[in-house]
Amino acid sequence: MNLGVAHSGGRPHVLVVDDERANLALLALTLRNEGYEVSTSPSGGDALERARGQSPDLILLDVLMPGMDGYQVIAALKEDPSTSRIPVIFLSGMEDLSAKLRGFSLGAVDYVTKPFHVEELRARVRIHLQLEHGRKVLVEEQARRLEQLAVAQRMLMVRPEELPQARFGVSHVMREEAGGDFYDVLEPGPGWHGYLIGDASGHDLGTSLVAAGAQVLMRQNAGPLWSPTQTFALVNDALVSWVPSGKFLTAVFASLNRLTGVLQVVSAAHPPALILDSSGTARFLELPGDVLGVFHGARFGATEEVLRPGDKVVLYTDGLVERPDGGVVWSSGLERLRECALDHRTESISDLPARLHADLAEANPSDDVAVLAFEY
Repeated sequence: MNLGVAHSGGRPHVLVVDDERANLALLALTLRNEGYEVSTSPSGGDALERARGQSPDLILLDVLMPGMDGYQVIAALKEDPSTSRIPVIFLSGMEDLSAKLRGFSLGAVDYVTKPFHVEELRARVRIHLQLEHGRKVLVEEQARRLEQLAVAQRMLMVRPEELPQARFGVSHVMREEAGGDFYDVLEPGPGWHGYLIGDASGHDLGTSLVAAGAQVLMRQNAGPLWSPTQTFALVNDALVSWVPSGKFLTAVFASLNRLTGVLQVVSAAHPPALILDSSGTARFLELPGDVLGVFHGARFGATEEVLRPGDKVVLYTDGLVERPDGGVVWSSGLERLRECALDHRTESISDLPARLHADLAEANPSDDVAVLAFEY
């Protein structure tokens, strides 16, 4: 008997949701004969309660049900961090392409049409359980490797002269040896650069390890396979398994395709990136988002821009725009930053971060400060 995957809690667990008893019985029998643990639910509301209480590995969800239909159920599942990562396969007698596309847009991973073929159903369930198992193994393995790497070393941050094609400058001042502000510049492929800046909460050794760990994870997961938002989701899942209680990170990641000028920005509760364009204006990319490292299913703000030659982007940590006594949060210092950036818009990209740092940060900052700027 092929179980498809080996599940850490025992047999793989599938929740089947259908308002027709005959379908429930047939689906349950088919899957139990494959060796899976199976729960059944006759309605959308009951299915939500079971999903939250049982955390199944996969949900088979009927689309057309009285009361709460399948579209409403999956929307509620994706809104709840405790269930948002559970893969969902839709079951429906509808062949309409728009209905299928709607399901995929809401987060379904697959679609099985009724009346279903038993062998097809078995194969689809098996492959998605395998994929989910692989994702969990990847997260667990990365968390394990992260702990080893973070204890053994602190990532060295790349300098502009080491990656001149990325056209960036940086100013980084740490309050003490074990600081939490960090940055990195990546080159996943020719003509493509990623710019990361973040802030781990606290000022102790654990904070510096968390910051270094986040850099390691970004380097492992940033690349053509994942969008910046998906990269943050992978990083977050690994950090949740490793970051000590009470610790968290804010970060912003900007991915620039230098061949097209397309800039993708994703934020995890971090101060907004500043675009200083070549026409002489400055504007912020305000992106709401959750912090990294606290809970699974975190959501991140994301946007896409098209840059023009000469446009500059400034990333920074909150120490640049907060008062040393902590009496003013970073949001109140954004206008000062915007005005200062406009004053220095003609500075070279290598000098701009230091100019902003000198004008905005106190001589003896109470927080770490990192400023990273790059030019298209």
